[in-house]
Amino acid sequence: MNDYDLIQKTIFNYFEGYVSKDRSLLESAFETEIVNMMGYWRIEDGSHELFSRPISELIDKWVSPEFEPFEFGDRKIISLHVFSNNGATAVFDCGGKFLDTFQLVKRYDQWKIVNKFFVDQ
Repeated sequence: MNDYDLIQKTIFNYFEGYVSKDRSLLESAFETEIVNMMGYWRIEDGSHELFSRPISELIDKWVSPEFEPFEFGDRKIISLHVFSNNGATAVFDCGGKFLDTFQLVKRYDQWKIVNKFFVDQ
């Protein structure tokens, strides 16, 4: 597999792990010890609030029995740029609900997400 295919697999592991509450898929997509997820979350009055949390906390929440995952519909990579042998960025459309941007690194021949920023549409 080339780098683009491996990066796409990493991103889809995140989304499939989120939807199916699969901890192993989620953890395979992230460098869990260092990643924070941040972004603009839409609040009740329609405005956006800046949000940031360690991904390890969010994975615990996403796989919990009481958590209901968002329904995203069609998901697609809008752009993907491999800018070095071990660095890449990607923008992902979550069915028109969220836009996610990822920074990824390649370690031990595997691409991992090291930063995630989203905007609630």
